[in-house]
Formats: sequence, structure tokens, C-alpha cells
Amino acid sequence: MKKTIFVIASLFIYMAAAAKVRITNVLSTIPEHIAPYIDKDRKEEIGKFSNENDSLEIKNSLNGTTRIRTISDDFALVELSKSALLQIKLLSSGDTAQIICVVRTIKSPVAESEVKFYSTDWNEIDRDYGLPRLDAAAMLSALTVRPDTMAVARFDELQRYIEPVIVNASFDEKGEVITFGLGVPFTTKEMVRDIKAIIKKKSFKWDGEIFREC
Repeated sequence: MKKTIFVIASLFIYMAAAAKVRITNVLSTIPEHIAPYIDKDRKEEIGKFSNENDSLEIKNSLNGTTRIRTISDDFALVELSKSALLQIKLLSSGDTAQIICVVRTIKSPVAESEVKFYSTDWNEIDRDYGLPRLDAAAMLSALTVRPDTMAVARFDELQRYIEPVIVNASFDEKGEVITFGLGVPFTTKEMVRDIKAIIKKKSFKWDGEIFREC
């Protein structure tokens, strides 16, 4: 009897693991509005690609090159074009549920990101899962800090130079941590150095339900 129960339990565990969506499944069904100019044939090509730590280059419908720079069971780094980057992370939620987190970054002139969540069949989820809303004033306050050696007036002046407030985000490729930072505006080398001195990054780790600051 005990052996039967053990076999049944093992079977359920195996079935749950087998039902898990892999990142290649996600990439082969990604909607065009998220990954533009990747047509059906290219998606099928991506779906056959499953070698970790390899890279893949495909010709997109604009005769440009789309590159998969990094891929694993739950993460992909996709260079859509020279100016657009996608980071796609599969997050486990509960025993079997999964959600997709997509970080889309436009790299020029200053890297700017947006973060969205989707179900595994690509229905958008209107939740932030504990991540900060990318509100300009809130993010400027959250991602800057005055060094002890800096006068308050100088700190306030430098904050005013960070206009517009441009937020970038990046996933840890081997973990479940997402990190936010601020873009530095174009200005003199001295001003860039001083602005970088007040910018701090903020990271959040997935705990199975939401992201928590770490």
C-alpha cells in the first residue's frame, strides 16, 4: 500500500513538472505587439531552439537581425534590434502556476524600460506584484540618495538635472531578482560624475507570490 501511494505521488510530481511551461514555449507563441516583426516561421524556429548558453540569430521581417543572447528553462534575453531589448522571465507562483514577466527596454538615446506581466497564454495581467509603479517623481525619490559629504542644495540641484526621469530595469539572468536604476542625462563629464554619485539601484526578489525589496 505504501509503495502504491509513493508511486502515485511520484507520478503527480512528474506530471506537474512536465506541465511546466519552458521559455522556448513562451518565445514560440509570443504576440507580435510584444516582439514585432517576428513572423510565424521565425517563431517555429525559435521553438526548436533549446540549447542553454547558446545564441540564435534569425532574420526578422524587416530584413534585420533578431538575436537570442541568453536562454534557459525560465529566462531569455532577446535583442529585437540594435535599439530594442526584451528580457522574459518565467516566474513560478504556487505549486504549478506560472506567470511571465517581460522587461522591454529601448536602448537609445538613454535606456528606458517598461515592465509587464502576462499569463502563459499571453493575456496581460493588470498587477504590479509588489514592483514600484514607474512614476517619475516617486522613482526619482526612490533611486537617489544624498551622500553625507554633499550639501543639500547641491543634491537638490543634481536631482533637478535628472529630467526627464528615465528608469531602466534588468533581471538577474540566473535568479529571480529585478533591479531598477536611473538613466543619466547627457551633460558635461563633471555633471555626469556628480549625478552618478547620487543615483542608487533598487532590487526586488520574487518570493513565489510578489516581489519584495532586497
